[in-house]
Amino acid sequence: MSSDEKYMRYLKESREKVQKREKTMDLHGTKRRLDKTTFVKHIKELLPGSELLKSHHQSYKQGDIILREHQENRRLFVILDGYVKQFKRSDEYDIAIDLQGPGDFMGLLSFQTGERVFTTARASSDVEVLRVGQGSLDRIQQDYPEISRVIQGLIFSNLSERYRRVVTLHIEIAQLSRELEKERNNLRETISELEQTRNLLINQEKMATLGELTAGLAHEINNPASALLRSVDYLTRVLPEMTEQAGALPDTGLVRAFLESGMQREVQDTEQQRAKMKKLQQKYPHLSRSVLRDMAELNHEMLVKVTPYAESSDRPKSLRLLLDSHKAGVFLASIQLSTGRIGHLVKSLKSYSRDSRAEPEVADIRLGIQETLMIIGNRLNDIEVDLNLPEIPLVKCYVGELNQVWTNIIINACDAMDEKGKLFISCGTASDEHVWVTIADNGPGVPDKLKDRIFESSFTTKTAGGEFGLGIGLAITKGVIQKHSGTISVRDRMGGGAEFIIHLPVYKGKESLG
Repeated sequence: MSSDEKYMRYLKESREKVQKREKTMDLHGTKRRLDKTTFVKHIKELLPGSELLKSHHQSYKQGDIILREHQENRRLFVILDGYVKQFKRSDEYDIAIDLQGPGDFMGLLSFQTGERVFTTARASSDVEVLRVGQGSLDRIQQDYPEISRVIQGLIFSNLSERYRRVVTLHIEIAQLSRELEKERNNLRETISELEQTRNLLINQEKMATLGELTAGLAHEINNPASALLRSVDYLTRVLPEMTEQAGALPDTGLVRAFLESGMQREVQDTEQQRAKMKKLQQKYPHLSRSVLRDMAELNHEMLVKVTPYAESSDRPKSLRLLLDSHKAGVFLASIQLSTGRIGHLVKSLKSYSRDSRAEPEVADIRLGIQETLMIIGNRLNDIEVDLNLPEIPLVKCYVGELNQVWTNIIINACDAMDEKGKLFISCGTASDEHVWVTIADNGPGVPDKLKDRIFESSFTTKTAGGEFGLGIGLAITKGVIQKHSGTISVRDRMGGGAEFIIHLPVYKGKESLG
């Protein structure tokens, strides 16, 4: 049932209640009930024998327009049978405002005042009316004075009924307004609770993801930490000896030169190092394999400087001092790299885990993608990552929530490829209004029948024996993107696999978020 039909049904029921409460008035000195039904029945009984009444009897089919809004009207319409809907034009739409039935008058105000018709009257069913002008009304008064008096009484009754209905309507509107205000307040509280619940879910999802990545992150930190320990252990052991022996060299600047060379050492290919060791072994057969291995790490300039000490069999301590100086430089460089690596991981983790309840900030979303790749690096050991991240406009966003988006999609891609394959991440500008990010993989892709369902909160193939991985975070992912006034979709990647496309609005310096 449409809203118009429901409203018409309400009006009909309301009319029937009002008719039951109609008052009586004195006709010919007697009390008679001013009953519309009786009046209509009386008119119908008189119709067959009255040429006057028959000349004003008019029939309309369902849907016919009886009176049109804004037209002139010189007749009074009395409904004898059927129902008529009243409509008021608003902008480009007709709004149903009333339903009239047997015994009701149409065009009453325009007939009495000469003003244009206020509403459109359309037959809701087949309708019969008595349509009379002022002259005809005078004749009816002469020929049928009793009917004339009843008509006059019914006119006042119609006006009175309409007034009562207007008053009743105002009372109901006031009651509805109070109820609506109460519901509005309840809705505000509900929205606030939903927002809190949503933020809680996002944080829980983030913490769950962080928990899943803890082992990998510990592994990422463990590698540079182990390198730090090795470097410190070596330097703790050799530095005191180097300090004691440095004075024995004719040129103490050699120690610093070898130290700096070690700090700037370039990693050599294993085959190159073997070939270099083989040549050194042929040239210096009296030197041990460990010394030759350390010499093979020297560049050409340092090899030339160490040659006098390598050729002389009576200067092993000086040779060892120079090689240890070079190796100390290598370990110092390792300390710098390791501390930098740990610092970068900690910084990325701090940025990744930003509080979603904080204020939005203007950010370069590419940094969030790079930080996410750093955090989940252990999941990418056997996955080739193809990054294409040119400069793009800034976005006003909740950085921590967007990082969760990148994490969810990338982890889903890793699951889909069974931890081995190729990941494609790129970004660009769609227009002056939006930037885009695509995250794709060369896995099995998403079946067409599931493309419209993967963002549903209750949908996951991980618990349904699917052939590819889809995380439960995609519903939250879509919610975060929508919160940022963006869009997310999935399509088949050319060449196989799935591709997620995210569009986000460019920050213009004026709009706000949230």
